[in-house]
Amino acid sequence: MQNYRLENGVLYVEKDLRQDFDLSFDQACSELLNSGKSHLKIDLTKVSYINSTYIGMIAATFFQAQARKKSLTVAASNNVLQVLRAAGFDGFIQLEQT
Repeated sequence: MQNYRLENGVLYVEKDLRQDFDLSFDQACSELLNSGKSHLKIDLTKVSYINSTYIGMIAATFFQAQARKKSLTVAASNNVLQVLRAAGFDGFIQLEQT
């Protein structure tokens, strides 16, 4: 998981999310959910591109967190936030511009 780093309830993504499916990202999201923290964050600050597969995986992580009574924030640059807003994320996930 060299492209993903989990620290204190924050999942840091160190690469663009371009490929169709990355089992490591799915595993990193599972580890985030199991981290024991109640306030979780996915930090996409270093991401300049995200495809729809990852958007779906982040949404699934949000709903799994919600089912566990945890909150999830997504932090990203303005360009990535625009994509997430177009996908409707601002209606249910807390978005944070970096």
